[in-house]
Amino acid sequence: ARIGDRVENDGDNSELGKVHLAAISIGYNPTYNNKEKTVEPHLIAGQGHPQRRASSTGETQFQDFYDEAIILSVVGYLRPELPFEGLEKLTAAIKKDIADAEELAGKSDPNVLSEREWVQHSSGKERLGE
Repeated sequence: ARIGDRVENDGDNSELGKVHLAAISIGYNPTYNNKEKTVEPHLIAGQGHPQRRASSTGETQFQDFYDEAIILSVVGYLRPELPFEGLEKLTAAIKKDIADAEELAGKSDPNVLSEREWVQHSSGKERLGE
């Protein structure tokens, strides 16, 4: 995942323009009975990043990215969409999703590597036919 229109970061402390791994939920979020399908990317800070364990659940927390463009590339499937009984079980599942996403991304699969390259250098319009 890459947040923002710029391809490279200008050296500031912002995460805009940087490429991050993401565990992405695509669906209706049955735990909260959503009626509309959503795409929810959970960006994953790299090991050693100061924001790696900053959230209340001990996972990555960056600044807000509202109104920013996002480029996502889905390169694997982790699990089906499931309802969870309570926030604790949902949080545990998300933590496992993060670990599984990192494991998938750590493999030298040619598709994963080419998608990372595309996210890093693309405007996102190439695959949308624009």
